[in-house]
Amino acid sequence: MKIKIVTPYKIVEFSNAKLIVFKTVEGEMGVLDKRAPIIAKLAVSDVRIKTESAEETFKVIGGFMHCDGNDNVVILTEDVGRPEDFDPHKIAGKTEFQES
Repeated sequence: MKIKIVTPYKIVEFSNAKLIVFKTVEGEMGVLDKRAPIIAKLAVSDVRIKTESAEETFKVIGGFMHCDGNDNVVILTEDVGRPEDFDPHKIAGKTEFQES
């Protein structure tokens, strides 16, 4: 499965993911290969991506996830990075329902 996490400043890509787990505004869910198409609104949370050899965790600041049903997942978000790189005080005021 191909995964792209897109922000205004960078793109994080995986070409061989087996599973992606994320939290929507309605709860946590995972996507495997050949999943039916879906669009979901993301919460401010961690995204776990499992490949053949490892599992990586990223934090996303809300956004949207799109799975096209053909092994492509795209996440559009304000920012992405390692969870330890985010200042909790800067993201404390951001919620999944905040209007710009």
